[in-house]
Amino acid sequence: MTTVLDHLQSISRDLDKAIDDLKTLELAAENAEAAYRVAKAKAFLSAEGPVQAREHQAVLATQTELIQRGEAAALVRVQVQRVKSLHARIDVGRTVASAERLLAGVVT
Repeated sequence: MTTVLDHLQSISRDLDKAIDDLKTLELAAENAEAAYRVAKAKAFLSAEGPVQAREHQAVLATQTELIQRGEAAALVRVQVQRVKSLHARIDVGRTVASAERLLAGVVT
């Protein structure tokens, strides 16, 4: 039978991994943002016509990079929520462990 402390240790390991994954996702998101900006700037400079038309042409020419940027940012947001969820689970576990100690008469 697993104890609350066993669960806390498991959640703590999950949190460490989630934070490492977040670092990786943040880096990928930054790279996607940079790739989009560079591709859009190149497309804008090579487009012809008025500024507003060139802007729209650049967006259309870089739609793949724009989508990748959005997806990367979404993955970061999801991972941030996972990290917050794990923190909340740890807080709940600490509360339960404290209550168990209190009920056992081992208050520290």
